[in-house]
Amino acid sequence: MLVLKGLPASPGVAIGPAVLLPGESFAVSRQYIEAGEIKAEVQKIHSAVQKTLAELDACEQKVLVTLGAEYAHLMTTHKLILQDPALNDSISKKIREEHLSAQAAIFLTLQELAASFDKIEDPFFKERRNDIFDVGKRLVNNLEGGKREFLASITKPSLLVAHNLYPSDTINLQENQVMGFCTDVGGKTSHTALLAQSLNIPAVVGLSSASKEVQNGDTLIIDGENGLLVINPDRYTLAKYRKIQREIKKNDALLKTINHLPVVTADGKPVKLMVNYDPRTDNKDNKRLITDGLGLLRTEFLYMNTPVPPSEEDQYRMYLAVLKRFDMRPAAIRLADLGADKMPDFPLDEFEQDANPFMGCRGIRLFLKNPELMYTQLRAIVRTACEVPAQVKIMIPMISSVEEVRHVRTAFNKVLAEFEAQGKKPVNRIALGAMIEVPSAAIALDGMIGELDFISIGTNDLIQYLVAADRVNQEVAHLYDPCHPAVVRTINLIIQTAHKRGKRVSICGELASDAKMLPLLLGLELDTLSVTPRMYLRVKNNIRHLNFETCSDLAQAALLMGSSEEIRNLIEQNDKNEDS
Repeated sequence: MLVLKGLPASPGVAIGPAVLLPGESFAVSRQYIEAGEIKAEVQKIHSAVQKTLAELDACEQKVLVTLGAEYAHLMTTHKLILQDPALNDSISKKIREEHLSAQAAIFLTLQELAASFDKIEDPFFKERRNDIFDVGKRLVNNLEGGKREFLASITKPSLLVAHNLYPSDTINLQENQVMGFCTDVGGKTSHTALLAQSLNIPAVVGLSSASKEVQNGDTLIIDGENGLLVINPDRYTLAKYRKIQREIKKNDALLKTINHLPVVTADGKPVKLMVNYDPRTDNKDNKRLITDGLGLLRTEFLYMNTPVPPSEEDQYRMYLAVLKRFDMRPAAIRLADLGADKMPDFPLDEFEQDANPFMGCRGIRLFLKNPELMYTQLRAIVRTACEVPAQVKIMIPMISSVEEVRHVRTAFNKVLAEFEAQGKKPVNRIALGAMIEVPSAAIALDGMIGELDFISIGTNDLIQYLVAADRVNQEVAHLYDPCHPAVVRTINLIIQTAHKRGKRVSICGELASDAKMLPLLLGLELDTLSVTPRMYLRVKNNIRHLNFETCSDLAQAALLMGSSEEIRNLIEQNDKNEDS
């Protein structure tokens, strides 16, 4: 038995025989053509592009129906790559001027494009090179007459092992008898990981050597809960995981029965539970959830894969649709958190790619340098609030000083005045709040809380900045520790500072979904949790089984501890007590 540790990409447990995806390479030999063949070779490219576009169109419609708009949008992105004039010009130029074959021209062009992404030291951008090669894979396949896909040949339930999976591979996994998969490379931000979540397929990525250690037919356990791959498990381990499988299936069925029940602790303490929402990731299961509202509406996608910024009209229509989707329940709309791993495709004034993007011009910093973007988004939000009865909130990302808050409020008040001059007012007062995810904002919150209506803690970035560790960097990932005393005390400081001024506090980072950390967060008197739709019922169920007084005692004890180990042991012991 061999156990490999990777990253959990999609929860659940899958058990079955291994199927190895054959290694694929675009490394074609540098094939040359005769001058008389150039015209025909260019025509071959044109025909392959048209065939690939038609294929993507069909796939887009299929994905829209089965998986939702996010993944249909992925196909749109792939079409944009394929139709990029610079890409096509580069391929044609290599054929005409260097007399390269179509296959060789495609390969070299894709190599050059991917290399530009590799220069950016950020995992998100590195993952985007997979989109480029996914398009290239389709194009070469159609250029060569359409080879039979390997995945289509899988005829019985299996677990797929690959060095890497492209999104186009992942989309069809379920119908091709793949019950789970694992890869050597990849991260939580990859399209492949997100697709696995939408398909409810357990997945583990970032295993490094899985494709080398596994042989076809090996019995595998893919533990998407803990990011583990077990190769040829012994009888005891196999029995243990089969039991876990049964428990997961039973729990998933039970969770659906609590959808209509209130979010309240076992001793009667009510808790606000909302969802983080991206319209592209919506599906039928998400729409069935009965929530307290929308704790975080991400808007960055409006600025991606487009040559121009989204207009006020575009944004207004999207916000209106989202508020209708949530039956006019409260909704917090975050100003676009652009920069770092979410750069728009259109040019920005006075902007150069940061050497360290997560410490550079991102969030509100980027908006203040490009005030027309902020102004347009504020107008779209206010316009929406003037027409609907929902309680709309505006959330400012990456705040680090009170001056930034004041700049946004000034712009916001200007927009309100413009609408009032037209005889229009929001149906309900729009609250203006901030995400606290920068240590300076947490420490100096007492000086800016008077300018804000509410607070949301972005734990993903806050922890990263507090401990100076990139959580996706394997060299320092172990330092990314939510149990660090500085993290616990900083969260407590934020909550207590806000409560003294009568302001509510929410958490919308991944920490809110962590079952073991949940008692600590409730004990620190957090007002609202906002989690992904996929985790909503799990978190709701956990809350309903907790005792608030016990949580409060746990939090007070944790605040007195001086090490991560002490706090972690305390939380682990509490978890055992809850289970007993």
